[in-house]
Amino acid sequence: MTACVLVAALALQLLQLSYKGFALTMSLVFVVAAWEWANMAGLTLSWQRLAYAGFFSLLLMALFNAGLLQQTNWLLGVFVASLFGWLLALFAVCRYPEGKIWNRRWLMVLAGCLLLVPAWLGFLFLQPLVINSGLIWLVIAVVAAADIGAYFSGRRFGRRKLAVHVSPGKTWEGFWGGAVANVLLATAVALHLDLPSLQCIGFIVAMVFVAAASVLGDLFESMVKRERGIKDSSQLLPGHGGVLDRIDGWTAAVPMFTLFYLLYGR
Repeated sequence: MTACVLVAALALQLLQLSYKGFALTMSLVFVVAAWEWANMAGLTLSWQRLAYAGFFSLLLMALFNAGLLQQTNWLLGVFVASLFGWLLALFAVCRYPEGKIWNRRWLMVLAGCLLLVPAWLGFLFLQPLVINSGLIWLVIAVVAAADIGAYFSGRRFGRRKLAVHVSPGKTWEGFWGGAVANVLLATAVALHLDLPSLQCIGFIVAMVFVAAASVLGDLFESMVKRERGIKDSSQLLPGHGGVLDRIDGWTAAVPMFTLFYLLYGR
């Protein structure tokens, strides 16, 4: 029931709200996610979490009012930096629990902004293109296909653990099931767009990488929660934990998707 409400709310945002209305709503979502991240970063007192969320909201307001969303080169730099940041996150996930640096509060506080701001920028950049191309629907479908394919293939074939110290329930079989689901999705979209063979292959590969990024976003949040000893980022969404638990895959997938679009998608 919660999932149905969330999907309906997202559809309403994309189809009915003006650009400023969409920007405001998504900003509220990410501010709540920042409030949840503050606890995961070790800011456990209520005033600390509120102060972090307040700072984050001011940061989003400053970025929006500065008109940086219209500066393609600046956005490209942000998403390239985000890509390198997620490569570091991949390194951390692969090494966990060795080489821990997550007890450094200042680093975790900074990581929250680096985690959430590029995804927020990606959504706001893609939103004006929704009517003509449905790009946000596509990236959401990629993340959903990765989750659904991983769930069913993992339950049926799962044997080898993907990251046993971070998320024991995830398996390599599930990961490849999600990848196959996205190959099928991307092939269907490419055929619908009538892409030439070479572009079709490139599009499919790009969508598989976006799906893999969504898995990394999920694993990274799981690693931080495990280090903090908490199960969910909050209890705001019945049956789903917190907002950050719902958008963890998006935090990595949306910046990578937008980067691919800026480089090749047009």
